[in-house]
Amino acid sequence: MGEKILKAVEREKREAIKFLRKLISFDTQVIEQGKGGKESSAQRFLAKEFKNLGADVDIFEPDNKKLRKYSDFNPGHNYTKRPNVVAVFKGEGGGRSIILNGHIDTVSPGNLALWKYNPYIGEIVGRKIFGLGAVDMKSGVSAMIMAIKILKKMKAKLKGDIIFQSVVDEEGGGNGTLACVDRGYKADVAIIAEPTNLEICAAHRGAMHLRIKVKGLSTHACLKEKGVNAIEKMVKIMKSLEELEKEWCKKKRHPLLPSPTITLCQISGGVGASIIPEECEAKVNIKYLPAEKKEDVQKEVEEKIRTISNSDAWLKKHPPELTWLLNTSPYETKISHPLVKILKESAIRVTGKARVTGLPSGADARILNNIGHIPTFIFGPGDLSQAHHVNESLSIREYINAIKIFSLVIFGWVG
Repeated sequence: MGEKILKAVEREKREAIKFLRKLISFDTQVIEQGKGGKESSAQRFLAKEFKNLGADVDIFEPDNKKLRKYSDFNPGHNYTKRPNVVAVFKGEGGGRSIILNGHIDTVSPGNLALWKYNPYIGEIVGRKIFGLGAVDMKSGVSAMIMAIKILKKMKAKLKGDIIFQSVVDEEGGGNGTLACVDRGYKADVAIIAEPTNLEICAAHRGAMHLRIKVKGLSTHACLKEKGVNAIEKMVKIMKSLEELEKEWCKKKRHPLLPSPTITLCQISGGVGASIIPEECEAKVNIKYLPAEKKEDVQKEVEEKIRTISNSDAWLKKHPPELTWLLNTSPYETKISHPLVKILKESAIRVTGKARVTGLPSGADARILNNIGHIPTFIFGPGDLSQAHHVNESLSIREYINAIKIFSLVIFGWVG
């Protein structure tokens, strides 16, 4: 049966590329880090596709009132006309079930003038396809759907249920997948098709966003000694956090993941070249490991900032204001799970290799695994370095290989 599946995928290559280009053509970007979004048109398209495939289709908007009880909930997001679409393909009975999860939303394309190709066309150049979301993660969504389509077309006997979740607002924190868990969707296992270069990821780091505000004393730049430069004070704080990051890299290790990091991602301050800045604000991204508790990491960071502030006469009297903005929990699942064996065997059959590793970024796996209590793995086409990137591109060969692997895995698990 495996050889028949691989040949069937080869026959559907043109249709698979056409389908991915169609998904890329929809502008599904989130607005203001997920407070709003444009996912509705693509979700309507997918709902129609699923109905044509004979699935039971559930279209629903995340409900903030229901979700606020969860620790990973991100408040302040509007879901009017931003529905999740869940398609349930009922099996014949007696088999294992699987959730296939992917987010339809993308980040903003940024400055369109920097794009060599229109981000909403899915331009094919050589052996690559270019477009916003080509990697993150419309190729993963497309590959999973094409796998289901091909198996349905082959009339493959599938005993277990296949639950496909096309979710909104992953880029804004994951409330879309959280809403699926709250709605009661369960399965024996789940796969999220984030870009992993077709490597099997069984863990990812957690992430927190911290806003730091520092007050200074404004004066004319020629009277520098009479003022207090808020930007210079912020630099002092950031250097202390660099020291903390180095300490973490020495003592905090994980077999599948990079060490924790502290990254300055945004900074603003000052009003002109001749004025000592009286305010400075920075936003910092902090990655932490599955074994760590959020509260302990926050305490370490706050203590480090407190220590450096107490060593500075101004900061001791005017301590920085710290606000924790967002938390994405880490996750880890057992690599001894039987699905890993099927994923490995399928990947080796198609590509000649298989590797189990961890995802350096966060993903909705934490929600399905930690809150939904569903063993979850991350596996999909595309290079993560292309995500959130101008001229985002994907190897067409890797995309087709992903469809082959997903087809084999679905048949091997639910068949």
